[in-house]
Amino acid sequence: MEALYRKYRPKSFSQVIDQVQAKLVLQNAILTDRVSHAYIFSGPRGSGKTTLARILAKALNCPNRKDFEPCCTCESCISIDKGNHPDVIELDAASNRGIDEIRRIRDAVMFKPMMGMYKVYIIDEFHMLTREAFNALLKTLEEPPERVVFVLATTNLERVPATIVSRCQLIEFRSFKENDILQQLKLVASKENIPAEEEALKIIAKRASGGMRDALTMLEQVSSYALSDRITVETVERALGLAPSGAVEEYLHALMNGDATKVGEIVDRMYEEGYDIEQFVQVCLERMEEEIASHPSTETISLARDLMNLASEMRFFENKRIACKLLSIDIAARRGTKVQPTQSAKEQAKSIEPIEQKDEAVKVQSDLSDQIDVSPLLDYLRNQGDMAMYVALVQANITKKDGTVEVSFLPSQRFQYEYLREKLFELEYLFKTQLKSNVTVELKVDEEREKQLLEKLQKLFPGRIKIEE
Repeated sequence: MEALYRKYRPKSFSQVIDQVQAKLVLQNAILTDRVSHAYIFSGPRGSGKTTLARILAKALNCPNRKDFEPCCTCESCISIDKGNHPDVIELDAASNRGIDEIRRIRDAVMFKPMMGMYKVYIIDEFHMLTREAFNALLKTLEEPPERVVFVLATTNLERVPATIVSRCQLIEFRSFKENDILQQLKLVASKENIPAEEEALKIIAKRASGGMRDALTMLEQVSSYALSDRITVETVERALGLAPSGAVEEYLHALMNGDATKVGEIVDRMYEEGYDIEQFVQVCLERMEEEIASHPSTETISLARDLMNLASEMRFFENKRIACKLLSIDIAARRGTKVQPTQSAKEQAKSIEPIEQKDEAVKVQSDLSDQIDVSPLLDYLRNQGDMAMYVALVQANITKKDGTVEVSFLPSQRFQYEYLREKLFELEYLFKTQLKSNVTVELKVDEEREKQLLEKLQKLFPGRIKIEE
């Protein structure tokens, strides 16, 4: 069975949705017989670069062409659609990126077209070519033989040498509008007899992020999951592994009402049910976007800003659940009165890492308060929105001895250690300004403390935890 994105791939300029600038440039070039010897099609994935390259190849070789439109019924057009035209060569530079492949092209362009009027070389993801391959292509692009056209497609124009770009006409493609994707999904669903609710198709259109191919692929996946049943919002969420809309609403409501306990429980539940935590936060941001568009308020805008900071800060942490949970509790705490416990002692013993993180947070709040009160510094970082440094310090063990503050981490927290090491001068400055303490900050990885923690676990789970020397 043919994939939907292949089945409904446009076969002529009139079938191409949007991309007005790209179509006009190519159509006028064909009409005036001023087709360039080389084009660069640059844009995001699924925006129609390879599709338009094939349509250009069909128009140049179609004997029955009307103005700029190929007939799509002649032998040349049909063979190009099938991918077996001898004069239209498609190459995937991601897997054929070496100089040998380009040398073969350089030698082959010297021969005249066998079947059509033009030889068209379509090189997809050509930014993946090696430096030597780019150099081998330079001369051919600058002075190609007659009746040879190169179409170089890329999703990453920044990686293409300027010497290559200067020898080609650059055509920029853009992502499809969400409404255009929705209309195409409706059309395909109607033709394929796929019963679907409009709200469900809207979710697919949004998740496609401007890529038509991605949207049609997701529609096919969802329809396979639903079989003959009507596609609903719940069907799409289950088929694509999206966080349930009910959980998203519950999470946002708990944040808005400062319910730190509930927030922590929801994050844990999403993780235990197998949902991607980063994707969950992203869906929450999308929901906030809708809320602000319909009912803008200071509270919703403030919460959206907090969620954006949360999504940004999560990138720095290996354990997304811990980072999301701590940062979410912090957001809720600033809207409530105080942070409530989020786990019972029994729940804390479920895994090693949650115990480690909880143990470190407790030490910052208890042990440190006897020796050095860091709460003003933590409050300052939280108010400034510097959540990366805030969370790193919360997880650290901080002690003070004779004018030196020692900030130590477990070996499993090396990422936080490396992050603060790069911010050492800034950290010392913050200690001086926020804690009024002229100290030297030292960072260390405390392997002995981790060993002590594992020994405690051995006592909790006799015979099940082993320490390897």
